[in-house]
Amino acid sequence: MNTPFSPSIFGKSLNILDQFLNRFLQLLLLIITAAVTWQVFSRYVLDDPSSFTEELARFLLIWLTLLGCVFAYRKNSHLGLDMVYTQANPFQRKVMYFVIHLCVCAFAVCVMIIGGFSLMNMTDQLGQASPVMGIDISFVYSVIPISGLLIVIYAINALINPQMDEE
Repeated sequence: MNTPFSPSIFGKSLNILDQFLNRFLQLLLLIITAAVTWQVFSRYVLDDPSSFTEELARFLLIWLTLLGCVFAYRKNSHLGLDMVYTQANPFQRKVMYFVIHLCVCAFAVCVMIIGGFSLMNMTDQLGQASPVMGIDISFVYSVIPISGLLIVIYAINALINPQMDEE
């Protein structure tokens, strides 16, 4: 019987999430490239820089960076110091693997989700909006708890379905 947390349903859900995240990152990259290209063109060719594209590129860079970190974590492509890990025996590697993913999960919950919602709440209460586009800054900051939630999901998957390198 398949429950919502059974490996097959959870795995399929993660694959759908992976595909969505990948496409969304591609879209953000395409939009930021177009915005920066227009910014350079308007500044140097038209001699009339567009402040809209400058602000848009800044906000897109924030989203692209944080969601890109999530994607890198999912694909195990993030930066890491593995000198100690590679010299450890298999049991030590297993312990390190679980401790690392538990620490990542704890960081994502405490700093990204709780802290991100706190930051969003603070900027919402202050009524901060971007100067040119008029976007509520709490919307821009919403990527922090979103990224934290995605990292928690991927960390839980790593803990439930460990895929350690056996060297």
